Amino acid sequence: MNTNSIYKISIALMILLLAGCSSGPFVQSKDVCDLKRHHQDDIYQVTINEEVINKHFYLKDDAIDIANHLASRKINKCAPRTFN
Repeated sequence: MNTNSIYKISIALMILLLAGCSSGPFVQSKDVCDLKRHHQDDIYQVTINEEVINKHFYLKDDAIDIANHLASRKINKCAPRTFN
């Protein structure tokens, strides 16, 4: 082998090493999404760690969809859970 091919092999190994170490494991959020029911009506607010995310109230199915979206891997604002 000549020095040029050894150089190319070492560069290729370095690239593989960097590419293999660059992506870490996915860490799920430990924050908790929940629904807070309105005191009179059958509408809900979405909360993270018992703090409302905004002042809007939603129908239960819509609030569950929002909470599940916040828990998705793409957003990762809170841990996934099931709602009754």
